[in-house]
Amino acid sequence: MRLEDYPKEPRFDATVLSTERITDEGADAEVRELVLEVDRDEFSYEIGQSVGVLVEGPQEFGGTLRQRLYTVADTPTAKGKPQIRLVVRRCDYIDDYSGEQYEGVNSNYICDRKPGDKLYITGPFGLPFKVPADKKANLLLIGLGTGIAPFRAFVKHIYQDIGDWEGKVRLLYGARSGLELLY
Repeated sequence: MRLEDYPKEPRFDATVLSTERITDEGADAEVRELVLEVDRDEFSYEIGQSVGVLVEGPQEFGGTLRQRLYTVADTPTAKGKPQIRLVVRRCDYIDDYSGEQYEGVNSNYICDRKPGDKLYITGPFGLPFKVPADKKANLLLIGLGTGIAPFRAFVKHIYQDIGDWEGKVRLLYGARSGLELLY
């Protein structure tokens, strides 16, 4: 499915509760962990699903409303308003023709948010991760960079919510350098 085919409605207001850089200051990449509180109690998601973040962007990049998907990096909250933990890498790109460098519209917008700021989210999208019924099953999880987000939530769910897991859980995780390792 193409990104532009994901629905932009319904929209949910979300408030930034916290934002923290989780890569070392000396790392080439800035990755931030944000905790958002959704202003509607009926919003729910499951482990492994993504939410869309909507940002107003320049018209020359294909329309004014930009949506990017980010996988939720934590288990759903049990009490109070729903909270979402996102892991976002500040992105930029080089135009192949002009050689000019452009900031990623959504990632920079999100990384610049401060506690108390509001933004719009959509979703959730995608199929949730299912825990095998056999608690002796061995699991192999592979992720790079911010791709650790869904596995962080999945492993937390296995050990905190399911409990008594007997199988081996192996997470193979990589980054460009040790300074860019998350968590």
